[in-house]
Amino acid sequence: MLQKISIFAILFILMVQISNANARTKIGLWIECEGTEDTLSSPAKINKLIEDARDMGVNVLFVQAHRGNKSWFDSSYADKTPYNKFLKQYGTDPMNYIIARAKDNGMEVHMWLNTFRILKNKNTRIVQTLGTKILTRDANKKSILQYPVSQLPDGAYWIDPGDLDARGYLVSLVREAMQKYPQIGGIHLDFIRNPYGSGPGFGYGVESVKRFQAKYGINPFRKNLSRAEQQLWDDWRRDQVTALVKAAYPVCKAENKELSVAVMCWADRAYLTAFQDWRGWLEDGIVDFVATMNYTIDNKFAKYLSREAICAKGNRKVMVGLGPYLLNSRITDLGKQIRDAIALGADGIVLFSYDSMVDSGKLPKFKQVIRNSTR
Repeated sequence: MLQKISIFAILFILMVQISNANARTKIGLWIECEGTEDTLSSPAKINKLIEDARDMGVNVLFVQAHRGNKSWFDSSYADKTPYNKFLKQYGTDPMNYIIARAKDNGMEVHMWLNTFRILKNKNTRIVQTLGTKILTRDANKKSILQYPVSQLPDGAYWIDPGDLDARGYLVSLVREAMQKYPQIGGIHLDFIRNPYGSGPGFGYGVESVKRFQAKYGINPFRKNLSRAEQQLWDDWRRDQVTALVKAAYPVCKAENKELSVAVMCWADRAYLTAFQDWRGWLEDGIVDFVATMNYTIDNKFAKYLSREAICAKGNRKVMVGLGPYLLNSRITDLGKQIRDAIALGADGIVLFSYDSMVDSGKLPKFKQVIRNSTR
């Protein structure tokens, strides 16, 4: 009798472990709304995506539904020209269509929403609605509007994270997406950071500076800030970026949805130059998971970055984003990067992007490598 109980106990433990492993490892795919394949432009292209994703063993689709303040879903906040075009031509909602097709094939959809980066269109609906004061400025008090298009930081105009009206607008966009599409698994935010690179720093928005001065009596444009004053200002800018995540999280939880963010894979650079403290978000429990954009052809470096991110997850989750678009001529390296991340304890893999793999002309090989590496 005891022997039978022991056997049943062992079998039960093994089943739980297998179940946990399956629940823990997600295989995701980023689907661009304006990529080379124009995937969200017709039901036929969406059907092809679903077929290809199924062949790869993908179970989560991160579908880009908001980019440059244009929406591929029924939004009252963004310019929904792409949505209207699909609806008029095919008589169906593009998001509802992809959600239904994904569900039929055992896949979950998370709506991928770009936030502070609004591409090269300074006349987006959010700017028309709230005014140019929501756009960021640099450390020399120069508005991003004064930059030549060829010199825009990170190639785009940016909303300042410290503008409360813009923050409220973006949170409303998140809420609207979940309420109109209750079948989705969650919201996936992107560009939750300041632009970064050479030259003066950003995040000196009109309202943000005004609120900082009112609170601390310090002018952040002053050239002789003490080390302590500069740290105070840097912490402030970081807090403004975090504030959008902190505001979106309870909105997602109220709808019983997950909140995730695509983040820079270099955690220190993200923290210091883009003011994106994703390790802090994990630690504070204001995201369900992050997806690190770990794009490199260097397998060893990819492994180091994956390990660093996974070590920071605490009681939250980390999905490792990998870049097939860099590996067209070395597809087997993608398999190694996937296996390394899973072995290190990643809660999932996300691949950027579907369009790049199709465009490479080597999709069958990518499918084979991805499938074999995630079994």
